[in-house]
Amino acid sequence: MARAPGRVNLIGGHTDYSGGFVLPTTIDRATYVAVRRRSDERVRLYATAFDEEVSYRLAEGPPHEGWAAYAGGMADALCRRERLGSGFEAIIDGDVPLGAGLSSSAALEMATAVALDMLFADVASGGPLAPVETAQLGQQVEHEYAGVECGIMDQFAARLGRAGHALFLDCRSLSHEHVPLQLDEREAALVVTDTGVRRELAASKYNERREECQRAAAALREHTDEDIQALRDATPDMLETHGSALPEPLDRRARHVVSENARVLDAKEHLDAGDLGALGNDIFASHASLRDDYEVSSPELDALVEAARDTDGVLGARMTGGGFGGCTVTLARRPAVERFQQHARQRFAERFDEQEPTFYVIEDNVEAGMVS
Repeated sequence: MARAPGRVNLIGGHTDYSGGFVLPTTIDRATYVAVRRRSDERVRLYATAFDEEVSYRLAEGPPHEGWAAYAGGMADALCRRERLGSGFEAIIDGDVPLGAGLSSSAALEMATAVALDMLFADVASGGPLAPVETAQLGQQVEHEYAGVECGIMDQFAARLGRAGHALFLDCRSLSHEHVPLQLDEREAALVVTDTGVRRELAASKYNERREECQRAAAALREHTDEDIQALRDATPDMLETHGSALPEPLDRRARHVVSENARVLDAKEHLDAGDLGALGNDIFASHASLRDDYEVSSPELDALVEAARDTDGVLGARMTGGGFGGCTVTLARRPAVERFQQHARQRFAERFDEQEPTFYVIEDNVEAGMVS
């Protein structure tokens, strides 16, 4: 049995697929996958959350929809790399909220990969999959089986996240650093607040935003002498000089990515220095940019961030995940956590009928691995 955690991204929204910087941390909720071999080529997957079973032969490949696309897609990817010796059975369980922007799909992919890699350790040559390679394989599964052109952050955090730390990641080079978070020592907490609004990234404007970033990078490349492979390579000065050449909304998309990369670098420095107040300001600014320039927020997400800003002792808040619904992450002093929850409930009751947010207070986190 293997475990992989969900994640919340402190800052670095929609920068990963432009080769930028992100600063996620794992949470204290995880997906578990228990596996055992079969003597034939059949795969049986059972998800307790849905009370559903999917069964197919390895040669047929898994369905390309629903939860089975993630677990079955990972199994198929391992099979094509000759890392499976037979069929298998798997039971999937866990408590990462589904569709809330906390990377339940990446947690499922990574837990499946770790479990199967150890189950068939005697089959694959070259030893177990390296953690970075496992994360890259999970990203490919998202692209090929789920139809979501995601970046590498979610899988990277679910596989390489470390307890008590945030993970600073350069999504281009994949260089990374574990930055001590230690919320308990700083008398702070992260509050993940679920709006209850669900969205399917493949059917949303997620892929559209990625395509807009590619178009913006191409337009800047045409107007400068710089080698701009992605918006990661653009600078604030470049946008100030050539931003007028970008049509709406590409200018705003580029402005978000460029400014967000700078905010992530600042946030890492503030976290290294233990300056949670400055980190919180970065987080608030990130949400404003995601809301206004990248346009991936929602009225429910905005209401939660407004409630956080109006609560004494809250340091920062922003939407997290793909957007268009899902969750916010709020950094707060411990005494402010209950006040924020009360304020957020009141704000929701005033603006959204028959809808109440769900709160997850994160004071600890976990990492991926085998479970005895």
